[in-house]
Amino acid sequence: MGLWRDIVAAWARFADARQRSPRYTLFTHALPAFPLPERAPLPDPPPVVALATPCRDAAGDLVTYAGLVRGLDYPRDRLHWLMLEGDSTDDTRAQAAALLDGAEGYASTRLLTLDLGGARSRAGRTRAELQRDRRAGLARCRNRLLAAAMETGAAYVLFLDVDMAEVPPDSLRRALEWRAPVLVANCLRHEGDTVFDRNSFRYTAPVSDRSARRFLEGGLYQPPTGFFRHYPDHRSGPEIAPLSCVGGTFLLIRRDVIAAGVDFPEEPYQLHIETEGLALKAADHGFGSFMAPRLVVRHGPH
Repeated sequence: MGLWRDIVAAWARFADARQRSPRYTLFTHALPAFPLPERAPLPDPPPVVALATPCRDAAGDLVTYAGLVRGLDYPRDRLHWLMLEGDSTDDTRAQAAALLDGAEGYASTRLLTLDLGGARSRAGRTRAELQRDRRAGLARCRNRLLAAAMETGAAYVLFLDVDMAEVPPDSLRRALEWRAPVLVANCLRHEGDTVFDRNSFRYTAPVSDRSARRFLEGGLYQPPTGFFRHYPDHRSGPEIAPLSCVGGTFLLIRRDVIAAGVDFPEEPYQLHIETEGLALKAADHGFGSFMAPRLVVRHGPH
């Protein structure tokens, strides 16, 4: 027994030494170090915005979604309304077309289509082994919308999920007041104070090679929720907070960020993909990502 205890103790000392001197060669992105943006009133007229929404099998969400968009306290003639539908098994495409055909007063409306093929279901969608393929498809859809939004000449692109439950009428104005390169609202679940969009976070410590390998799945770093990831609090957090990565439920991107070559990576970028990869890519191009924690939106009950 004494020899076994000595072996265990020696291994513990070795493991501790590896932790004290970690290596950082897999995920080398620096923690956020960009200056915080300052809030200022919007000019008159306010910036032109392209509102972009990907949707699939969303027939049950479109009425609520349309009400949220129409309820935005923003001049309709300063909004381009873009939707992209693909691979739906219900009548989402027909409903979305009718919705946009009946939209009045907007700078423009457009329905794009992109069928990726393959069986896709909400069931089990959070399983780690599915994330690379699932989110690569989402990135393709978002990039298609991003290209269409740039064609409008809009100064900003707002990605808004189709299955949102609550988006305050003043949310777009409040987000634009920060003039941030990349900014997200604080997306909570449809009731309570639980964070829904956990792709919006700040790393609180560098990711070591040991940690990266431990939680690597399909080329993506997928640690447990909250593992050295901070989610700003809407109750006690600051008005503006830096992020390492962003989600896409309510995501505002400035035109110059996109023009610089930033998009939604369809392959792992620094062990991240899609919206998370976009924020890392933006940082590598000199643009910070931020959250307005007190700007709360709520996702639907899915």
